[in-house]
Amino acid sequence: MSDILKKDRVDVWYDGSAICIVAVAANGDPLDLGEDEADELLRKLQACIAQAKAD
Repeated sequence: MSDILKKDRVDVWYDGSAICIVAVAANGDPLDLGEDEADELLRKLQACIAQAKAD
């Protein structure tokens, strides 16, 4: 994971009732993700969608 993602908040999770996505900089601005970072976020999102469908 890049250094910027360690400081900023980029995550996707499934909490049993919703799929949540966050991609904000430490200062609260939306993040401008690079291709690799966006691909990683998309993989997490797809895993959460699969989990939601299985529940």
